[in-house]
Amino acid sequence: MQMAQLVRKVGPVDVMVIRRDSFLISMFLFAVMIAVVLRFLLPWANVTMADNGVLPNARFAMPLTAFYPMIVAFMTLYTGSLLVGTIFGFMLLDEKDDNTLTAMMVTPVPLYQYALYRVGVPVILAFFIILSMMLIINQTLLPLWQLTLLAAGGALTAPITSLFFATVAENKVQGLAYAKIGGISGWTIMLGWFVPEPVQWLIGLFPPFWVSKAYWMALEGRRWWEIVLLCGILLQIGLIRWLLQRFTQAAYH
Repeated sequence: MQMAQLVRKVGPVDVMVIRRDSFLISMFLFAVMIAVVLRFLLPWANVTMADNGVLPNARFAMPLTAFYPMIVAFMTLYTGSLLVGTIFGFMLLDEKDDNTLTAMMVTPVPLYQYALYRVGVPVILAFFIILSMMLIINQTLLPLWQLTLLAAGGALTAPITSLFFATVAENKVQGLAYAKIGGISGWTIMLGWFVPEPVQWLIGLFPPFWVSKAYWMALEGRRWWEIVLLCGILLQIGLIRWLLQRFTQAAYH
């Protein structure tokens, strides 16, 4: 009941904050732009590169379509979730500057419930954004039930990002710097595409990679992709739990 009341009270405030901040709005628009551009750019680039002997060529026999899974995984499962996490991460930094968390301690709402709200909303929003981006791009698609599971796994990167900002950055200026780090960290996923197994599994030290790996395995029709996805989900939940502890400890100090 308290959580439902929290959603009704804080939700409209969050919407108002996002509407007033052009930077936060641009994060949503960027996700849409990525999906629309890739929908038309990938097929055009594939034909153009093939016609001009770029891919495939004498050294690389694979066309650009062979790299679609890597591109789509990075841009949707990771970047789509990262953008949502950045939005809510900056909102948490605003609340830190305004001492909102300190004020929460004298309200009837427990801080841990507020923290759960700050985790749950980004997950739900990122889930729909990832799924929408994949459907808009319309390349290397899987059956909807598989896309749904993968989007759910990828969505967990959003609260990891937002809580990371809230626990590490002191203000929005530092948040911008850490946002760049988050984007660069995602290159690990693309690196993993080129690393052969079993060495590739070492990339799993970066938890979001497991979701992309599960996506690639599902596209290839390989068994146990669900287990790989589950590993990614559990690792990310563990990281979220640890960041939540850091978040609540910092609020009490």
